[in-house]
Amino acid sequence: MEIDATLWLLTALAGFAAGLIDSIVGGGGLVLTPAMLNLHPGLNILQAIGTQRTSSIMGTSVAAWNYLRKIHVERRIILPACAAAMAASAIGVQFAKRLDPDLLKWTVLAICVILALYTAFRKDLGLKEERRFHPKHESVAALSIGAATGFYNGLIGPGTGTIMVFAFVSFLGLDFLKSSAVSKAANVSADISSWTVLLLSGFVLWVLALPLVIGNMLGSYIGSHMAIRKGQAFVRAVFLVIVLALIARQAWQLAAP
Repeated sequence: MEIDATLWLLTALAGFAAGLIDSIVGGGGLVLTPAMLNLHPGLNILQAIGTQRTSSIMGTSVAAWNYLRKIHVERRIILPACAAAMAASAIGVQFAKRLDPDLLKWTVLAICVILALYTAFRKDLGLKEERRFHPKHESVAALSIGAATGFYNGLIGPGTGTIMVFAFVSFLGLDFLKSSAVSKAANVSADISSWTVLLLSGFVLWVLALPLVIGNMLGSYIGSHMAIRKGQAFVRAVFLVIVLALIARQAWQLAAP
């Protein structure tokens, strides 16, 4: 497969936009999936997912590194969340093969509506830390969040990063910036499981993955810096916008004949 310079650049720009959004609160797939299917209509869905996930892993790794350099999050939270997300994502993929796709879409829509309403009515949500567990129990709580969201990642996929951020804010009591930091690390771990299967099955197209990786890493670097600089209120606002966009996307897909 060959692509000309213009298409290569447009692919890189799509990766950049996705990385910018995803590095703040997740939801980069809202940009990247339709962009890839329009720019490269010959791709089947597994090729699109495998190729996109290549750039997502690289870009999200940059964002995670950026966050964790500047925002302190305890290892007792990060390590269990990452390990559980990786294992549960692999399990979720197996269940995804057996479920009705329309049921999955309705599930995503319901989850996003709940997230939007809860965040909108809790004006102070995630603006400051309100730890809900004793330090001795935070590892178990983080592991539970990693397992649940990792399973969702393998089972459904869209909006995983956004749901992870919400879970660490509402369940564990972290602020939005710390939640974004942990979510990026856990999301990379979850993505690696499904990406490895797709890579070994030949669904990663490196000629498209390369511009996506370059664009996504640059967007993730800029976006994570922006989130750290602008603070909790900015991340919360972007979070609500992304959740509403996810709701609109799922509603549109379900309404389409």
